[in-house]
Amino acid sequence: MTTAKDIIISLSSKVFDEINKFSSGVLQTRGGRIGSGMGLLIEALWGYYLNHELRDSNIELAWFPDHQYNDFVCLYKNQEWSPETKEGEALRIEVKSMNIGADESKAHFDVLHEEASENDLLLVIVWEWRRIDDKHFAPIIIDHFIDVVMPIIHLRDQLHLRRGGSFVDHYHCPDECAPESCVHDGEPLNASGKRERLSGPYFTKPSEKVLYAANFGGLIRMLKTSSSSARDEFFKIRRESDVAHKYISFIHRYYFDEELNQYPVEVFKDLLKVQGIVTKGKSKRELLLSLRTIENYQELLRNH
Repeated sequence: MTTAKDIIISLSSKVFDEINKFSSGVLQTRGGRIGSGMGLLIEALWGYYLNHELRDSNIELAWFPDHQYNDFVCLYKNQEWSPETKEGEALRIEVKSMNIGADESKAHFDVLHEEASENDLLLVIVWEWRRIDDKHFAPIIIDHFIDVVMPIIHLRDQLHLRRGGSFVDHYHCPDECAPESCVHDGEPLNASGKRERLSGPYFTKPSEKVLYAANFGGLIRMLKTSSSSARDEFFKIRRESDVAHKYISFIHRYYFDEELNQYPVEVFKDLLKVQGIVTKGKSKRELLLSLRTIENYQELLRNH
C-alpha cells in the first residue's frame, strides 16, 4: 500500500525541478547574498508546490499555526485536524535548507526523540546562488535528502553521548523538578553539563548572557567525531541503518572536508588498493579525491 510518506518522498524531486524553473524565471537578482533569508523562501515554496502536486490525492500539507519543531504537517483532506491530539494527521515534516556557499550551515535538527513519531520526515535542501546570465543570479536547488527522522535522531543522539554529552533524566533533573512533572526529561546537555536548547533546565544555562549552547543537532556538526569510540559508533550505525547511511552520504557528498576528516587515512588507502589504484606518495586529500572517482565509493566506505 502506498502511504503518505511514500507519496511525499516520491514527489519531492519533481517539486524541486518546478521550483528551479520558477527561480530561474522569477527570483533573479544581481548578486547573490548568502544571508538573504532565501533558504526560508525555498522551504516554503516546497510546501506550496507539493500541495499543488497533491491536489488530486487524499492528503495535503498544512503549516503549523504555532511555533513547534515541525514546519509542516501532512493531513487527510476529509478529516478534522487537531494539532494537540494529532487527529487527522498522517505525519509531520521538518524542513531545513543549507546554502552550499556558506562557511557553516546554521541549520539544526534538535527535536527530541520523544517529540517525533515513526513516520515523521526530515527534508534537507542544499542550494546555491547560480549565475543564469551575464548579470543575474538565482537560487537553485542542487539536491535534497528526505526520509524518516527516527534513524537520524538515533545517529545524532548516539554521537552526542560519545562526545561526552548527556540527556536529562527526570529523576535527576538539575532544576530539581518533581519526577512525575519534570518538563526537562530528555533535554540534551553538552559535555560541560550545559543545556543545548532553551527548553533545557534553567540552572544549566552556560552563563548569564548565554542562555543555551545551541550546538546540538547541527546538520553537519552532529556527524563529527573526535575519538575512537565515537568513530566506531559512527561506522556501526552507518553499516546498520540504510537511512543513516543515506543521510551521511548526502552530507559528505557536498561537504568534502567532513568526509575527509571522518576517516583515518588507512581506510582510504585500503579501499583504493583493493580497486588497484596507486596510493603511494598521495596526500590524504588526494587519496579521497581518487576514491571519489569510484561510482559506489560511499558504499565501500560504509562496508569498510
